[in-house]
Amino acid sequence: IRSFASSSTDPAYVGEIAPAPAKFPQAASVHCMARYTSGTANIHIDQFEPEPSGEHPALLVLHGSGGAASYWMSRFAPSLRDAGVAIYAPHYFDKTATTRATAAMILDGRHFAAWLKAIEDAVSYVCERSCVDPARIGVLGISLGGYLAVGLGIQDRRIRAVVELSGGVPLGWEDRMPLEMAPTLVLHGERDDVVPVAEAYKLQALLQQRRVRHEVAIFPNQTHWFSGTAQAELLVRCAAFLDRHLFHAQVLRKAG
Repeated sequence: IRSFASSSTDPAYVGEIAPAPAKFPQAASVHCMARYTSGTANIHIDQFEPEPSGEHPALLVLHGSGGAASYWMSRFAPSLRDAGVAIYAPHYFDKTATTRATAAMILDGRHFAAWLKAIEDAVSYVCERSCVDPARIGVLGISLGGYLAVGLGIQDRRIRAVVELSGGVPLGWEDRMPLEMAPTLVLHGERDDVVPVAEAYKLQALLQQRRVRHEVAIFPNQTHWFSGTAQAELLVRCAAFLDRHLFHAQVLRKAG
């Protein structure tokens, strides 16, 4: 794995992926499908919330063009929820009554903006949850969700960490990235035949130019859909990054 990391003060460096963290002790959580409003639309949101209530970090998980919110929730939720993290997967396609996004929809200038508005309203919903610390909210997006995660990080200061997988910076947003954007993790397969790896390098260059803290990991021989071994490494990388920049070592303390 080619791995790069930088901050607003440190030069970029190449490093190795960290070893897998210890398994977390299981914490009680409640899983349900809820709803919130975005304008006149009712948006479903898949959620795992820790018990008992308290101020926990929260992570929004954004699906890709297939609309498989619950699938991606099941991939990332188990280890994080066991560590006491509140996790939310908004079904943002509800905003436009979309089942599956086409390239024409994504680029028409209307759907992307509507989906992003639905996600911003999801952040507002999450901020009001009694179990969530509104100062520790992050976002993780896959493919189309990765572009939306970067867009959210660019324009919503409530987001404290961004994880972008197999996506990039939204087209036409290159000049919008603020200096104070949240720390960002970029993950991409070198042989991605859906979203070219050039999108990851483009985002990396913008983050460097704006001096935003970021890390980039390019996975050799991986396509848009990562293999089993690469998926495990990807999850380790996500957990370590979120622990440093969002959870403030809560996950690793619970692991011990």
